[in-house]
Amino acid sequence: MNKILVILSSAHQLDLADGQRLETGFYLNELGVPAQHLAEAGYQLVLANPRGNRPAMDASSDDASFFGNDEVLYQRTRAFVQQLPGMDQPKTFAQILSEGLDDYAGLFVPGGHAPMADLLMDPQLGQILRHFHQHSKPTAMICHGPAAALSAQFDPIGFVSALKEGREVPAQDWIYASYAMTVFSNIEERVAEMKMPAKLQFHIESALKLAGARMDVAWIPMQSKVVRDRELITGQNPASDEELAKQFLEMLGARQPAGARKQS
Repeated sequence: MNKILVILSSAHQLDLADGQRLETGFYLNELGVPAQHLAEAGYQLVLANPRGNRPAMDASSDDASFFGNDEVLYQRTRAFVQQLPGMDQPKTFAQILSEGLDDYAGLFVPGGHAPMADLLMDPQLGQILRHFHQHSKPTAMICHGPAAALSAQFDPIGFVSALKEGREVPAQDWIYASYAMTVFSNIEERVAEMKMPAKLQFHIESALKLAGARMDVAWIPMQSKVVRDRELITGQNPASDEELAKQFLEMLGARQPAGARKQS
């Protein structure tokens, strides 16, 4: 198994609390940095999202500041992401389920606010995550990517609908209940909201805690933090990209016999 399933959002906008919409997508470094490390280690990346449309990049992430102001690294990562096979037409979740998941070694969900628009309540993604959970396959999520984990419960649509209405409804049969994880924190989100036209409908740290996760976040905003629990590894924010990639590769390598992975 040398394939990694990269889960992306189909959303280009996120509804805000007052009815306005936020232009969004994936964060460049949160996708590009781990993806490059995975590709360099010999893994084949397979991109998938709900509708099979081209994912949008969050314009606010298209900046060298997310790469330590290293212009060369920024441009190299940008070119790598633009040329990823399947970026123009990812597989749909339905296609992924139809083809089967046995050949995948791991799964990766980058951030950006887009996962909060669709991934967190997609029942087909919930099916996909259950396979990786049941087979203890390394599953990595960064920043807002852990929102996708909420899809793996009995009624993700009902759970999210209640959140948007300001109601707290317990998650049922959530596969990640009691897992330790991190995510873009409420504190970080409040800072981010200062640059938005309106506030979010809910904060993802609070949503995951309500669902039953044991949240572990760095209190100082934008510090790298990575949390591992069983097959799940989560990174808190854009600053966690390198450490998440490093530990994800360690988890993948621990499951591979020596020489089993084809090198590129």
